[in-house]
Amino acid sequence: MQAKLIKLNDEDAGQRIDVFLANFDDSKTRSMYKKLIEEGYVSVNGSAAKASYKLNAGDMIEIREKESKRFEKIDMDIKVLYEDDDIAVIDKPRGLIVHPTNDEEISLVNFLLYRFTSLSNIDETRPGIGHRLDKDTSGLLIIAKNNEAHEKMKELFKSREIYKEYITIAVGNFDDEVTLVDKGIMRDPIKKIKMCASDEGKRAISEIHLLKQNDDYSYLKVIIKTGRTHQIRVHLAYLNHPVLGDRTYGYRGKIKMDGQVLHCRKVSFIHPITNNLIEIESEVPAYFKEALIKTNLYKAKDLQ
Repeated sequence: MQAKLIKLNDEDAGQRIDVFLANFDDSKTRSMYKKLIEEGYVSVNGSAAKASYKLNAGDMIEIREKESKRFEKIDMDIKVLYEDDDIAVIDKPRGLIVHPTNDEEISLVNFLLYRFTSLSNIDETRPGIGHRLDKDTSGLLIIAKNNEAHEKMKELFKSREIYKEYITIAVGNFDDEVTLVDKGIMRDPIKKIKMCASDEGKRAISEIHLLKQNDDYSYLKVIIKTGRTHQIRVHLAYLNHPVLGDRTYGYRGKIKMDGQVLHCRKVSFIHPITNNLIEIESEVPAYFKEALIKTNLYKAKDLQ
């Protein structure tokens, strides 16, 4: 583990160590340094420091770098449903982010590095990943094992040549067996973490098929013709039928779920290298079956 050594000058004496470090290195805030100190990564003259410690002239500060978990190889219980020399298709579980936003996060990247000896590196922070699913969205994800496959898969996504089919549970009833939503999606101007339906946004098309419904909920198949951020969640909220469990986009029901009930069940595309037709379908995950039972759309015995 690398360490940084700082010898204190006379003019810096008397400052709190967390204040001094934040001024000395503006790549981290005072609160970030305070956390590093509390976790034992900072010492003064060989002893663990406290954030309130006031520095003396000649003090030797040692800052040890935290080990990054971003590219650690970690085995996970994740199914690989298809694999060849160029691509793979995995079944991402719910609750796992696809790629990390900081060095401490565990993500799908950790599993990919463990499972595959070769991955595309066009974006070195996201090896093998050319598209993504939200953390609480489960299902099929296509992985590129080399840069040629990555670039060609990217073109297939761009030209809308990849069939993507999701299943979800939405609040309320639908009058029609098939509902087509052709509505643009853009970043919400007020809440930046959200997207919103708007004619000013990028065009987004969702084809919603009613599979089953009762008085309160609808079980849906959704085929997306485009791949905008949060597309299905935004379009269903736009129709006033938010996805079960999706509090970001308006679900306020009594049934408690840990995030939205949304699963990418099927993908179909022409292989970017071999030109063979690839069709992959995943099983309905356990959490989704639980939601079907909780919403009284199915009985437990019907899902065994």
